[in-house]
Amino acid sequence: MLSRKTKKISWVVVSVLALAAIVAALRLFPRSRLAAVWAVGDGEKVRKFDLKHPERNGNSVWQDGCISLFAARNEVIGFQVILQAGPEGAAGVNVLLGDLSRDSGGTILFWRPEPKDPTDTRGRQIERFQQHYLHITKPSPPGWFYDEEARPKSMTGWVPDALVPFNARDEAAISIEPNANQGVWFDIYVPRDDTPAGVYRGTVQVSENRRTTYEIPVSLTVLDFALPDTNHFHTMIFLAEDDIRRRHGVDGEIADEITARYHRLAHRHRVEFTYGYSPDASPRLLDQLSGRAFTRERGYEGPGEGIGYRIVPANFYGADVGVGNKSWQGKSARRKADEFMDWLNNVRPGALTFLYVIDEPAYEAYPWIKKVCDRLHANTGPGGKLPMFVTAPPSGQLGNSIDIWCPTAYSLDLKVKENEEKKGRRVWYYNGHRPYSGTQITDAPAVDCRVPAWACWRYGIEVWFYWNANHWQHNWESPRSEQNQNVWSDPITFGDEGGINGDGVLVYPGEDIVFPSESRDVVGPIASIRLKNIRRGAQDYEYLRLARRHGLAHVAEEIARTCVPSAFSEAGGAVSWSERGSDWDKQRRILALKIETEIHRGDAPCPAK
Repeated sequence: MLSRKTKKISWVVVSVLALAAIVAALRLFPRSRLAAVWAVGDGEKVRKFDLKHPERNGNSVWQDGCISLFAARNEVIGFQVILQAGPEGAAGVNVLLGDLSRDSGGTILFWRPEPKDPTDTRGRQIERFQQHYLHITKPSPPGWFYDEEARPKSMTGWVPDALVPFNARDEAAISIEPNANQGVWFDIYVPRDDTPAGVYRGTVQVSENRRTTYEIPVSLTVLDFALPDTNHFHTMIFLAEDDIRRRHGVDGEIADEITARYHRLAHRHRVEFTYGYSPDASPRLLDQLSGRAFTRERGYEGPGEGIGYRIVPANFYGADVGVGNKSWQGKSARRKADEFMDWLNNVRPGALTFLYVIDEPAYEAYPWIKKVCDRLHANTGPGGKLPMFVTAPPSGQLGNSIDIWCPTAYSLDLKVKENEEKKGRRVWYYNGHRPYSGTQITDAPAVDCRVPAWACWRYGIEVWFYWNANHWQHNWESPRSEQNQNVWSDPITFGDEGGINGDGVLVYPGEDIVFPSESRDVVGPIASIRLKNIRRGAQDYEYLRLARRHGLAHVAEEIARTCVPSAFSEAGGAVSWSERGSDWDKQRRILALKIETEIHRGDAPCPAK
């Protein structure tokens, strides 16, 4: 038994050691001006001054101070680190996720400093971005993108959207206002080849003025299967290349190279930025169709490496607009269709193609539509097989004139769709409208951009069309008409004051000579949180397809019905899906583990378990 004197000495020794440990810790982690640091998945938008977000204390990726992720090979997984400043604010903040190492050794997922070209992903499995906030003073009004009963929960104030690389101007060291949030977004790509299943670990390191103040453990479970390179859910998004040249202030070969970067960004997100093609397509466009534009020699590493675009329209936004498009109306239209189909069958056999006859036609235009379509259908040459496309719901007045109907979400009648498909016609849909489908406006929940892929899976729709990726020049009938938009500071992108927030702007210009004070000096495109969630939906679609291929169709249908109980003409007054990203993650995890189990049934236990 120890004497009182010995006990006293022991207590002093313990106290001194404890004090030394505290001092050592304080040296390693000095006093931070951040009140909190936490993480959340890719299915949330955390506003700048939302200090009581419901996911703050725990969610599908954030438990007990650790970040836990899972992904298949050939998948990009995103998550966010939220930095909350205290009453003094914070300055000189940096956030880094270093390399991820496999528990059993031998394989690493790499972080590399951001290159000048933001779409050069070679050897960069880990990317990071600072979230840029837009000040939304008024919600987008009902009518265009949601019914009143399906109004999104209020998302006014400072809302995150653009994701700016850390090497952009003024972005390397973060300053945060007092009692405000700043989000940092990470993407992790798991290569398709030479990435063994298992748990990969790393650390998110937060520093302030170059002194580490937080370290957060990260684990990524790589599942023992891969998503395919070929997309089976097709997302068609119009891209205005003239606006790219205008904002970046470039022309000629330089313009072609920067435009190619926008297409690499699209490919990385499993979508296609598109417009009309023709037999005199430039070498750059031909490379997009062949897949040469998406190779490591061209700076691309990721999903769909070497796979070309599949959606190749003969024109865009109507045969009644544009100098070149009007030739589809006259006597030379048959010859033009023959030349186009001959060319297409040579450079991209099996492409999804069409003639965009007219955009959102009024009934008065139906006789003209029928005349144009019937003339081309009567062609006995290869051009007679060019499908006719219109953004309208099926109509008996047009009879057999239309091959592809593309109505809006709220006008897509599923019974009519079924009848049209029995007649050999296709039914796609475009844009979004709650509760019939998710909407793509900035002030809607992040998961709304996942809904199109899930809804298309549930109801057998092969293509979703969104009208614009870079609507940077206003075209609405208003005082803003034909004016360049400051998309970095003005959230309204369609209509006048009180108009639509973010409609048609899924990417931002990294350089901006029109608004030079807003330029980030990034030579290429900058993605949005909405585009990331469109990608998430496209990858989820591949999970569902893999499940069906491996005898789990009933599981895929059950999970799809859980995530999107109803859409299109089956929708009720309110949205049927959860607006919390964690709920979607839970369902995807269930699906992933069932796929992995089924693929390896009878094999030895998978390391990822």
